Amino acid sequence: MELAHVRGSSKVSLIENTIGKHLAVIAARFPDTIAVQTDKATLTYRQLDEQSDALALSLSNLGLQPCERIAACLGNLAEYVVVIYACAKLGLILAPLNPAYTEMQMIAALNHISVACVVLSVELSLPYKAPRLAKDHFSTVISEKGRLKGMPSLRHVLMINNSTTKCDREDFPGALWYDDLLDSYQNRGRGQIFEHSPTLKPTDIINIQFTSGTTSAPKAACLTHINILNNALLVGRSMELTEIDVICCAPPLFHCFGIVLGLLAAMVHGCTLLIPSESFNSKAVLDAVVKYKATALYGVPTMFLAELDELPKRSEEQNAFSSLRTGLIGGSIIAPALRERLQKELHLSKLLNVYGMTESSPVACMTRLDDKEETHHYTVGSVLPHTEIKIVSRDSPQTVLKGERGELLISGYSLMKGYWEDDQKTADALIIESEPGAPRKQKTWLRTGDEATMRSDGTIEITGRIKDIIIRGGENIYPAEIENLLLLQRDLVSSVAVVGLPDDYYGEVVSAFVVAQDNITIPQGQDDLTFDLREKAAGHVPSNTPSRAQEKVLTSEDIRNWVRTRLSRNCSPKFVFWVSQMPLTTSGKIEKYKLREIGKPFSINTELERSRRMPK
Repeated sequence: MELAHVRGSSKVSLIENTIGKHLAVIAARFPDTIAVQTDKATLTYRQLDEQSDALALSLSNLGLQPCERIAACLGNLAEYVVVIYACAKLGLILAPLNPAYTEMQMIAALNHISVACVVLSVELSLPYKAPRLAKDHFSTVISEKGRLKGMPSLRHVLMINNSTTKCDREDFPGALWYDDLLDSYQNRGRGQIFEHSPTLKPTDIINIQFTSGTTSAPKAACLTHINILNNALLVGRSMELTEIDVICCAPPLFHCFGIVLGLLAAMVHGCTLLIPSESFNSKAVLDAVVKYKATALYGVPTMFLAELDELPKRSEEQNAFSSLRTGLIGGSIIAPALRERLQKELHLSKLLNVYGMTESSPVACMTRLDDKEETHHYTVGSVLPHTEIKIVSRDSPQTVLKGERGELLISGYSLMKGYWEDDQKTADALIIESEPGAPRKQKTWLRTGDEATMRSDGTIEITGRIKDIIIRGGENIYPAEIENLLLLQRDLVSSVAVVGLPDDYYGEVVSAFVVAQDNITIPQGQDDLTFDLREKAAGHVPSNTPSRAQEKVLTSEDIRNWVRTRLSRNCSPKFVFWVSQMPLTTSGKIEKYKLREIGKPFSINTELERSRRMPK
């Protein structure tokens, strides 16, 4: 048997350039091609290059220097793209922040990386919610002089007016305004010309991504021009992107999915980046695909599910989405039945799986357009060029055989430089090994924390997060198997997550958190191992009897029976929690560590109560 260790091809040359200089190359080739399209703005490659030059020059005139950090708390705006490229041209290290951050989270992030400038929009857009007003952030986080309270490194706050109503600038004392900086450049007659600093190198850190981990608090991963520019290149080549493609990017630009696979992959190949809305909105996505005839659609499973749920509300012909030829799905593998629905209803016959981590910039392997259907259904494909993957034993650094389970490790150009000012976490994530037969030659490997197997053809199956695997009485149980099974009941179950909760006898037991479809009734008082944690929304009163509009009933015993009859009794959930929604990361992944925190008190109290009932 072969070892589970593969190296990607090195035939494709990597881009040895900075992101800003590479934009100038693409703008010279496709000056009048639309680079960015939103519902409010259109930018050609020439305009994007010119406007990012102007903003870079204005930021330089403010005294901002290469390697200083600039944080951006923005939704998906055309101005965000200009900010991204201006920072890259000037050598500022951009740190995208989630607009959903609380004031406490924002202060912690800004303090951690000692920012010199913060970019905010007047309204902070959130999925399916009313926009948050940035003035609340501003008054709490920023002093009247435009400085971060308690942090002297912050010298400037730059505001972008995306408000649909009149904006009162007095709400943001001391702030600079994006439009003013661009206007001042225009008013000077473009007398100053931005020149790229000769000291900038492709290996410089250009992006700090606060990871959206599902098992722990965020960390600040440091990525270089080489990292993210080439990941965009290689993913785009696998999709066979050309200048005629229109990429509809639903994921946020503050996440690697959006900024690397969306923005940079489009820019590297001269495509159009189609931004459907400032934050995810399934209707806006479908509207944009139809209006602009998108050829590619991106998302995570929860986004695609929302888009499918939106389809029955629309009146287009079935071929309205026939312009779509490909797309990317990240976060997790979807069930074959769901993939078939996407093929039939959205014409996504070549939806490609991507796998990786923020720390690998992000994609390490993916499926390809010519892969067999079975490969798309059950694997994350094969390794990308200039990337190396191996699977090692969970108990030792030894590489396992193909077909055996172990932890997946990644090596190559795409690995982060480390976590910002956190040597211990960097050392935990990055392993430095000597090359076999060449002890002086060292190679760095990234520990993914994912358990995987490698097939004989080199394709990878992800079997779950190592920390998510449930060990019940010494037996390994894989949550993904249970989740995929339950999601086949799509007419009843909207979302599900399976975690392990502590148990005195077995060590851990299977527990399922379930979001039912809106038209489903969940009876009350089912048993003492079932807990209804749904929000008691206005007008919603849990009932034992379905109304006329609610013909279907779903019980915890239904959930358990589906599992025990199709997998095994050991996989059947002991605890079932009905919830209104799942806690999600910025990239749409379920934060299972939060579910464990929610469920742990219930499991402990149940065990205590049962022990009290036992005869003495």
